[in-house]
Amino acid sequence: MMKTTDRTFFLLVLLGTTLLHVVIAVATPVSGDEAYYWDCSRHLDWTYFDQPPLVIWAMIPSRAILGETNLAVRAPAILASLLIALALLPVVRRLGGDYREAGLAYLLLHGTPLVFLGSSYASTDIAMIVAYTLATWAAMAVADGDLRGWWGFGLAIGLGFLAKFPMVLALAVIAAAVVWGEGRRHLKSVTPYLAAALAFVCTAPVWIWAAQHNWDNILFQLEGRHASAGFTLKYLGEYFGANLVLLSPTFAIALGAAWWIARKRTEPAWRVAFVSAVTPLAFFGLLALRSRMSPHWGAPGLVVATAMLVMLTFRFKRGLVVSGVVFGLLLSGTVLAIVAYPEKLLEIQWTYSGRPGRVSTSSAAAIIGNDEIAREVGARLRPGELMASSSYTNVHLLGFLSGGELETRLANINNGLHGLASLYWHEPDDLVGRDFLFVANDRRGDMHEKLAEIFTVVEEQPAIEIHRHGQLIRTLRVLRCRDLKTPSPAFTRLD
Repeated sequence: MMKTTDRTFFLLVLLGTTLLHVVIAVATPVSGDEAYYWDCSRHLDWTYFDQPPLVIWAMIPSRAILGETNLAVRAPAILASLLIALALLPVVRRLGGDYREAGLAYLLLHGTPLVFLGSSYASTDIAMIVAYTLATWAAMAVADGDLRGWWGFGLAIGLGFLAKFPMVLALAVIAAAVVWGEGRRHLKSVTPYLAAALAFVCTAPVWIWAAQHNWDNILFQLEGRHASAGFTLKYLGEYFGANLVLLSPTFAIALGAAWWIARKRTEPAWRVAFVSAVTPLAFFGLLALRSRMSPHWGAPGLVVATAMLVMLTFRFKRGLVVSGVVFGLLLSGTVLAIVAYPEKLLEIQWTYSGRPGRVSTSSAAAIIGNDEIAREVGARLRPGELMASSSYTNVHLLGFLSGGELETRLANINNGLHGLASLYWHEPDDLVGRDFLFVANDRRGDMHEKLAEIFTVVEEQPAIEIHRHGQLIRTLRVLRCRDLKTPSPAFTRLD
């Protein structure tokens, strides 16, 4: 009877959280990064310059069913969040729990802004978290002596690599199964090596695209993504400070305490979980000694750490968890309110000048009026003219908000590093001689000169202005550019 009740509790948690994710996905505006993935999904390829393809591929069927909508863009994230819960159950079982503990752990995860907000946001991270959790479960099975776990690990790490490249950190998890579990005995059989071959086959799309494009995607990951600042504690402080906020401080303390207590557990599955929980956080922490790291990159181990937290008892646990969840839900609610009603924030004058950078209430202006801008750009376009911008957010977000009707192109005239997949979509011959309406976020003095180098004629146009309550809050510079002379490298990297 108790098991049936626990199963019902688990299913209700899944149903309630999934409905919450859907509501948030529909009610909040799509971001520039999400629109970038959406545009990538309209150009089917083996993979993409700066992103693996799994989440992007998943948008294709969701768009076919739901149209060019917020929900279609975010459906893969909502599905991935559901899969996290389903993967959490066998992890908890390996630690000695069942439906009740898995449901409670999944609920607690939603007390962190990272999961509460991330479950309704299209990103590569949430798909990798699913794969990392499944890889941990498979490694726990290997540690407990189940030879079939190797196949699960091979499939999980292979598909996880197609979600996000840091999935390779799961190799530390299987190493733990070999060192402290039955995995070492399995190395005498052919299964681990066949599973490794399966993992490599799963990653084939990345290597096929790389071979077709001079290994640009691989070189970008190894050399171009992060600039080293030399040894510094500044970025490390930012990284762990931001993690405390995203997890909520006292909940993060509870997770750390659970992880520390778990070191005393000698069961092989617990040792694997111990390594799994800390590896991503520690790895990116080490990198933060030289470069700025995004705090959510350490999140894959969060699911396993929460499973451990639920299974362990220690002093002050309840108080730490409850206060952490309250803080997390308040922060998540505040973020959702700002995103849904950014104009209200403009009425509050507030500025933060610390690290990682200056933030003020005026920053909210960047997410106001995008629908109006898309309509104005559409109205200004002349027959045969394309819209262009040096901002990949402008390019893809305005394209999405127009329902795909605006033909947009990225002009990488400022040597940006991110959002450059579109430079591999268009042949030079299709761009030569074309006219563009160029939209810029700023009034950089050299913008006109840079465009004049690649166009025959560049003419300043009236700016697009967004007003609220009689005040100008946002201005976009507009230039009409005629006869593109040199498409490469600003508009294309193809020969």
